[in-house]
Amino acid sequence: MLNLNKRASRLKLSVYLNLILKIISITISLLLVPVLLVALGKEKYGIWVTVFTFIGWLNVFDLGLGEGLKLKLTAAFSLKKTQKINKLITSTYFFTFVVTSFLLLVFILINLFVDWSLLLGVNKYANEINNSIFILVVFVLLIFIAKIIGTIYSSLQLPFVENIIKTFGQLFFLIGLLFLNFIDVKLNLIWITVFSLLPTFLMYLGFNISFFKFKASFLIPKIQNICKDTLKEVVKPGFSFFIIQLGCIILYSSDNVIILKLFSANEVTYYSIYYKYYSFPFMFYGLFISSHWNAFIDALAKEDFLWIKKKILLFKKLLLLVILSYVFIYFLEKKLLWLWVGKENIKIDSTMSINMILYFLISSYTTIYMYVINAYGKLYIQLLGYVLITIINIPLSIFLAKYYNLGASGVILASSVCLLILGIVIPIQYKKIMSHKISGIWNK
Repeated sequence: MLNLNKRASRLKLSVYLNLILKIISITISLLLVPVLLVALGKEKYGIWVTVFTFIGWLNVFDLGLGEGLKLKLTAAFSLKKTQKINKLITSTYFFTFVVTSFLLLVFILINLFVDWSLLLGVNKYANEINNSIFILVVFVLLIFIAKIIGTIYSSLQLPFVENIIKTFGQLFFLIGLLFLNFIDVKLNLIWITVFSLLPTFLMYLGFNISFFKFKASFLIPKIQNICKDTLKEVVKPGFSFFIIQLGCIILYSSDNVIILKLFSANEVTYYSIYYKYYSFPFMFYGLFISSHWNAFIDALAKEDFLWIKKKILLFKKLLLLVILSYVFIYFLEKKLLWLWVGKENIKIDSTMSINMILYFLISSYTTIYMYVINAYGKLYIQLLGYVLITIINIPLSIFLAKYYNLGASGVILASSVCLLILGIVIPIQYKKIMSHKISGIWNK
């Protein structure tokens, strides 16, 4: 009963704080769009959104270590295995440092020979694009190491800590932009990239120092705690998460690049605004469910299946509210979009709206079961699904957008079709887990 109350209290705290932080984050996100549109203009904003997409691609190269560590570290904290915790933390920091150093060296060599603006098909702002991508990659690789602290806090069933870091990173980005505008500095893609990533990196660094110096000095990484076998425990599920992340990136982050190549930077801007607008209900829903991930790991470690079933039933009921919210924002679309970004910065497209809603509803349904599967650590089915998605998403997007004349809305429709694959297989695997009848390929 004590463990159950502890799990419930931490979950309640995480849900409430994550909700507050998400409201703040969404408010900042809403403010950033018009500020950036004014600072950069529609064309440069579209280019920046595309360049920023590379963050998603770069995040794949942590090889799923964050998720692998979370899976093992949460269980170790739940069972109070202090020695195991030390080895997990030290080994992950060490391996991440090695991987990051290697990736940085490789990127520096590649950067000497690649013109990124040419690769994106935009020669007009070549210097800004090339320097922005260099700065972006360096910062993201540094954040690879620093963000492990977010995983440690998540493993302690305090996932809101990472959301604090990300939210305040956004806030300082916005403040930095407003300050530069106030002192009349002419903003370009380079300034935007620096101010979008530097605050987040410094926040992660500060939380690392605070945790290991003041909160848990006994967990500070030490060379003698590097353990090859422990690292394998993290890397094995981490590799599955890596393939899944790769599929997610192709599904979620390739859209802007495809639209830029097929159409124009302005079309990327319209698409990005629509995506952000229709993502809000899903963001709150996904946030609520994702707050349960570490609690699911704890519940599975203690075989508390009844608690998990009750939570899944709650998620299903909340899905009805998500559907109603999409009906509401669809009918208010024109007024809200014009109020948000200005009539001159958006074109109303009902086909795009319907396809966006379809995409986020499929995402919402799949998310109901996804975190239980991830907590259980049986990822092979999910991995196969994302491999298939990786193969078909880009050609299907191009076919629907260009050859089926659906334009940018065809790109999000292709993502919906791909996501439907997971929407079918993930609930089946969940039911097998809950009925204790999981075997064969479903149990890998």
